[in-house]
Amino acid sequence: MSTVLTLTRAHYEGALVQPPHAHDALQISMLLTGRVEETVGGTTHDAAPLHVAVKDAGLEHANRWAEGGTTLLRLEAPGKSLASLTGHPTAPTWRWRFDPTAIRAFLRLAASVNAEGVIDGDTDGSDLLAALVAEPRDTPSGTPPRWLTDLIERLVAEWTPRLDTGVIATWAHVHPVYLARCVRRWYGVSVGDLLRRERLRHTVQRLANSRERIAMVAHASGFADEAHCTRTVRDALGSPPAALRRQLRAPAPAHSAMPKSVAPIQVSGRTAC
Repeated sequence: MSTVLTLTRAHYEGALVQPPHAHDALQISMLLTGRVEETVGGTTHDAAPLHVAVKDAGLEHANRWAEGGTTLLRLEAPGKSLASLTGHPTAPTWRWRFDPTAIRAFLRLAASVNAEGVIDGDTDGSDLLAALVAEPRDTPSGTPPRWLTDLIERLVAEWTPRLDTGVIATWAHVHPVYLARCVRRWYGVSVGDLLRRERLRHTVQRLANSRERIAMVAHASGFADEAHCTRTVRDALGSPPAALRRQLRAPAPAHSAMPKSVAPIQVSGRTAC
């Protein structure tokens, strides 16, 4: 059996607030530029570029879109849930997260739309669906202390290529070794992993939002040279910077929050284990 998905690119003007609402389609989205705070029930997720989200059809949610505007790619399946597409009874009804596996699968799927507006016959959505139902490897063990969550939020907001563990530790007035232990305990990754993740996000945002030469993007993102940037982006996301730019560059923002349809594509709905 196959499920028809619609690929759209949506732009939301800055500081737009949407009260609780629901859609009649399953939405699988990837943020390209900007930020969004999305709330379901009493829980809020703060998403940055390259975060991938899933929301079941009918799920009530509220959004607060960032200053400066936000652009995302979205796959929609009318009336569906992630559980119905995957056969996975405990599939999440809502989730935002940074997951290179899901990012690569989403980009491969979006890139496979051909001139007729349908997906390449050798490509299906199984990899993306499997990534969406997989348990995150960096699931926190318990609730991180407030000082640490505030620190991670500051890291995302104020990242520069000059940041390192020592500088970040001074923000929190803790020893770098203690910081490293806390990040590993509650987030399952190293401080270096967090810094590399933010550098990748910064790189993708510049690729999508500027016409700078790749060498300039590499320099601004703290890479040793263009070759280093190319290797890192290709290894993480499956495409070199130039190809990724062609795929992700948004059109001139419309003065509307309504998404503009790009093309209908058909994706296999095989069960993801």
